[in-house]
Amino acid sequence: MTHADDTTDIQQTHSLLEIVKAFAVCEHAIAGEDLDGPKRLGHLIEAHAILMAVCGPGHLIRFEELLGRLTGDRAGSLEGLLPDWIDTEALAGVRLLDSEGVATEDGFDFRHEAQRVIRAAEKVGRFSGQVTKPKLDDEYSQEAVFSAIKGPFYVRHRTTLVENPTVRVGGLTDLKLPSRANGFYKPVPQYAQHNGWWWACPACGWPMKVTVTRSGARTRGRVRCLYHWHEETGASYEFVMTSRKKTAPELSPTFECRVPSGRSARLWTGAVPRLPEAKPVEDYIALVRPVWRYTVVPGLPELSLHRAVADALKGTSWTSHLWPNGDQCDLWIAHQDGGESRFPADFKDYTWVNHLVSKLHLDGGDRGGAEYLVVPDHRQEQVAQLDMVCRMHGMKAAMTATAYLEMIVTEVREGQV
Repeated sequence: MTHADDTTDIQQTHSLLEIVKAFAVCEHAIAGEDLDGPKRLGHLIEAHAILMAVCGPGHLIRFEELLGRLTGDRAGSLEGLLPDWIDTEALAGVRLLDSEGVATEDGFDFRHEAQRVIRAAEKVGRFSGQVTKPKLDDEYSQEAVFSAIKGPFYVRHRTTLVENPTVRVGGLTDLKLPSRANGFYKPVPQYAQHNGWWWACPACGWPMKVTVTRSGARTRGRVRCLYHWHEETGASYEFVMTSRKKTAPELSPTFECRVPSGRSARLWTGAVPRLPEAKPVEDYIALVRPVWRYTVVPGLPELSLHRAVADALKGTSWTSHLWPNGDQCDLWIAHQDGGESRFPADFKDYTWVNHLVSKLHLDGGDRGGAEYLVVPDHRQEQVAQLDMVCRMHGMKAAMTATAYLEMIVTEVREGQV
């Protein structure tokens, strides 16, 4: 296993991060509704400069070659674009943009997760390189969210964000969020609109992406959540456009949505079999994509796990605490008579497990002192690798949310705590 304190490994992560950010700048140039022609061109030139700087003077990337990878069949592809010294194995086969120039989930997650690795490396003095276009991350990073809502009402404010990914226009005051947190809400993104309508994901409530294709006089659309797990479990629909322009098209599921029973049912984080209702774009605002992906998406299973633990502990002398001590960790249980908290856990939802492994190495485990690393049930395949790394740094175990719940229930019932 390569440790993240290997300078070469960090440099490679930084190089790939710069490349992914270059495509993020391109996305902004394509999707930025407030940009005129010269400003769009300026962003594309900046993206081209980022790529050229990463690749070095011995490798030429023509501007027209970059333009050819912004939309269409080659959108977001790195194949044949970069020099051999850049190890792109982590991004092999990954498209950073979709055919319409919108960042894919893989590309979006790689950028934000790699940024966390670089920040961790900077904190321990293992990396001092400059990261270009910092505003793409910093404005809506996890640190920015924490800073905006920290204080005595942190848990309430964070819960409010998680449970309200969209809000009616004029309804922000009802949420009673700090003024800085109100800035996380913006108009429904253009890629989630169709003829003035949008649809909420049945799993997370955030606007789903709409893709429209036209064949002659017939228009077909696809509506799907940008979080793979939600899409894969049922947040995927299609429609056929009719001549009634002012009427929202009717969605049909692209496949049958099935919610599991038994052990996996209590903490199910996927979609549910419910057709989303079309809502007018002009009536709503939504959390920006980074806050949705790194506050709402992991926050929903964190809330669900906390509530499941709390229900399981009813009638005992133990209580569940969510984001205790201003988010020292994500969850622990405490005895009513006081004393040391038990089962402190940190919840992590990373698409790129190697980024999480690198961050654990750089942090020497969990910076908040969590003894358990918990991942969503659908990240089960990450557990073995994470468990090994956690134990290397003195943590007790990595496990799924359901396994963590069952461990607490078993030990409390058997009087082992």
